[in-house]
Amino acid sequence: MDIVCSTDDNYIKYCCVMLTSLLENNKAENITVHVLGDNLEKKHKEVLRDIVETRYRQRIFFYIIDNKLVKGFPNSAHSYLSLVAYYRLFITSVLPATVHKVLYLDCDLIVTHSIKDLWNVDIVGRPLAAVKDAHKGMKEHCALLEVDCVRYGYFNTGVVLFNLDYLREYGLEHRAIRFIDEKRQYITFHDQDVLNGLFHKQALFLPYRYNLHDRLYRRKRYVDAETLPVVREELKHPVIIHFSSGKKPWKSRCLHPCRYLYFHYLDMTVWQGERPDMPLKDRLWRWNRLLASFLHLANGYRKQN
Repeated sequence: MDIVCSTDDNYIKYCCVMLTSLLENNKAENITVHVLGDNLEKKHKEVLRDIVETRYRQRIFFYIIDNKLVKGFPNSAHSYLSLVAYYRLFITSVLPATVHKVLYLDCDLIVTHSIKDLWNVDIVGRPLAAVKDAHKGMKEHCALLEVDCVRYGYFNTGVVLFNLDYLREYGLEHRAIRFIDEKRQYITFHDQDVLNGLFHKQALFLPYRYNLHDRLYRRKRYVDAETLPVVREELKHPVIIHFSSGKKPWKSRCLHPCRYLYFHYLDMTVWQGERPDMPLKDRLWRWNRLLASFLHLANGYRKQN
């Protein structure tokens, strides 16, 4: 399996947690990790090598992405997303031509079971495979991007199975940059909007269990009535849990019901026992939010079985 992730020095800890969860639950597989980064510090590379090579006996390679390539790309001042998210748009020119398929994983997720079945999904003739996204205002947002999400869907790019042969022939890098130039005023979710703009008609949609993103755990899920039973069943069989909201598990205001699983894998790293500070104002915020959710005044999380 070829796994790709993007990170900078600020996100190394979370990248380590993600990789630990991946490798811990896929010990029987031969895995090569490809890390896209902007000239990561030597000490951070060593931490990653220690996990991948020393502890789990797998392989890891690093690729330098010049941040000047994405410096002028759209980035909202209020977004929790980093420009690092755009790095994956350059995978066809950075990764060796001998790599034909990769599984991209965001660093704000954990892998809880084997991904062998996911890796074996047939994407011949397809650019990529991903899980459908769900968020408020998606139809309006997609309309601005000229993405027909009602007919074709709109996918989340936290977990993507990429067909590199298809993307190289297509000219991903060139077309992505052109799309950004044409739609920059409408791009909100960085590379996710770009990839949907290019491939929403050709994408293969995966079962939700391979990217249980934040909205699927909420009371209001922003999916149609026919999909709700499917989501409920998929939540019983999680493979990848994606903490896709701005309130990450390592932050004091995270209320995600699977937050404890993040700490489970964090405690397998050199940051064992580390927990976010919980000042009084954040405790009050949490109590207020929980009460609002209980009273259905806020779109809080559902209780998990």
